[in-house]
Amino acid sequence: MLKVGDLHVSYGNVAALRGVSIEVEKGEIVAVIGPNGAGKSTLLLTIAGVVRPARGSVMLEEGSILGIAPERLVTRGLSLVPEGRHIFASMTVAENIRLGGTGRQDKPAVAQDLERVLAMFPILRQRYQQKAGQLSGGEQQMLAIARAIMARPRLLLIDEPSLGLAPLIVNQVYEAVAALRQSGVTVLVVEQNVHRALAVADRTYVMNSGAVTMAGRSAELKSAEGFQEAYFGFRGAKGAVA
Repeated sequence: MLKVGDLHVSYGNVAALRGVSIEVEKGEIVAVIGPNGAGKSTLLLTIAGVVRPARGSVMLEEGSILGIAPERLVTRGLSLVPEGRHIFASMTVAENIRLGGTGRQDKPAVAQDLERVLAMFPILRQRYQQKAGQLSGGEQQMLAIARAIMARPRLLLIDEPSLGLAPLIVNQVYEAVAALRQSGVTVLVVEQNVHRALAVADRTYVMNSGAVTMAGRSAELKSAEGFQEAYFGFRGAKGAVA
């Protein structure tokens, strides 16, 4: 589904990505974990066409998507739920959700998908005519995911879905992620919450200082030799990863 090869991105003289390569197979949930500043969000923004790399390749279903505008990538089946949600606070919940289906011509299917996201997140049905800025942080996260689903993506990128949320809300968000996979959507999720990422993902990549430092099956990774070092970025790292 997705193949990223030798990706390099810099902001001025600061290297954000240094030769990052990852792969995501169709139907998988793949996580990218690492501390703040590891380059995780830059990786997603580059895949989504928001950031232009200095070099490297990004292939979606065997075709290069480098240089394609983000709005065009949506029509090719790739949607991004950005860190911080970026909902339109002055618009209603209904208007935010419907924005996700902008450009789709299959109106009966759009109506079906609208009902699907409201069933997935019942609180959005209750808040349907409220201004999105009145929602709690957790409700806004649900709204951002619902909006992305309305584009009917084949590959969904989600950046830090648990950031700042209460554990109960995080559970609801990740239940939705698991349901998306069951419906055929492939998911690439960036997380700092290691426990949550390893619990939901089939495979996980560890990033630090702009590079992939470790990768493997999620069920085996946390107990693997060198995991703490790969996450923290230095030998002899101690303490549990949250």
